[in-house]
Amino acid sequence: MYRLGPEDYQSGRHIRKILRLARASKEDVFFDLGCGRGSLCIVAVLEFGVKKAVGIELHRGRAAKAAASVRELGLADRIEIRNEDFMESDLAGATIVYSGLQEIEEDVALLERELRAGCRVVSLFLPFVGILPAASDYPFYMMKLPFKKTRDPLTWVEKTLFKKASVAEFYRELDNDREYRYDKRALKRMMENRLSGGTGVPTPKVKVV
Repeated sequence: MYRLGPEDYQSGRHIRKILRLARASKEDVFFDLGCGRGSLCIVAVLEFGVKKAVGIELHRGRAAKAAASVRELGLADRIEIRNEDFMESDLAGATIVYSGLQEIEEDVALLERELRAGCRVVSLFLPFVGILPAASDYPFYMMKLPFKKTRDPLTWVEKTLFKKASVAEFYRELDNDREYRYDKRALKRMMENRLSGGTGVPTPKVKVV
């Protein structure tokens, strides 16, 4: 399944929020999965001093613009732009990974296989299903390898919404969030597969429109 990063990338305020949440520093190697035009990689290097940044972008035009910006700023020795699918890319060496893409079933297994212990993973709008965030600054969530997992749906929902809520209330909140667009079928399937025990509360049937 191919996924593209957003055409209009995160605002400057959100870019810095991501990097602060991940505690980016000169010791880090930063990967942006779906890097758009490369703004996050550039800020990570120039303002947070990461020793290397790698932007991975499947869209050829956006990847070309990102690479051109990197060259114009004289940062080609510290920022690498890859025009490829991150599912097929080499993530070795990453200490921070950001993904603004909607999660699919294969993501958790891929990151657990490719990333080393201690790596921080920041996601947009939701933590990975069944993974408890180590920190959050909405709309971003930071998770650490090895991932801390739960099969209790109410525990995961509480950590996601920052309040106690039922699974049905969780879906209603997503539906009412004008900024968030998601594949209901895919999310429902992942929740059914990964969240099942601990509360006796089943995942509700979701009407897909």
